[in-house]
Amino acid sequence: MKKFLPLHLAIFSIALFCGLILQHEWHLRHSQSIYVELAPVDPRSILQGDYMALNYNLHFSATAPEDATQQPVPEISINDFNNQSHVMSYVQLNRQRRVIKTSFNRTELDQSKTLARLVLKNPRNTFDGLYPAANSFMFAEGLEPCYRNAKFAELKVQDDGKALLADLVDDQLKSLTCESRKNWWQGS
Repeated sequence: MKKFLPLHLAIFSIALFCGLILQHEWHLRHSQSIYVELAPVDPRSILQGDYMALNYNLHFSATAPEDATQQPVPEISINDFNNQSHVMSYVQLNRQRRVIKTSFNRTELDQSKTLARLVLKNPRNTFDGLYPAANSFMFAEGLEPCYRNAKFAELKVQDDGKALLADLVDDQLKSLTCESRKNWWQGS
């Protein structure tokens, strides 16, 4: 039995990895798209390759309190905010499904407009550190000029608010198709 333990662990690891991939693929195919405006991005190259930091402009309707003596944001106290790895927010969308306003309190948004839940990650326990999906986007070397044209991030959002970054798009919400412009394996 002991000699088969590494084989069982390898099969279990592969099955777990494949299950995670299938879960994310299902999420991308069966979720609604919303578009979040990107603030100025910061393309740069580090040891792991070229990437850009994604600074989401979520258009918050209220700001988080700076200290515990101020009035907390509705539906979320400052203690809950500082101790949660994920924070639930609500976004108001226009006809093109662009985020036009974000709030922690659903009642602060126009109920006649399209609303969606959006879970924000909170790794730094700060209001300005909140972001949906990924906070960086890696790309092949030499594609930085193309990705500078990104104006919106396309997020695939499930009903419970969980989001995945699907694509970077231009101001007309069209895919940049940067990867098709560069054949990195041919060196051009």
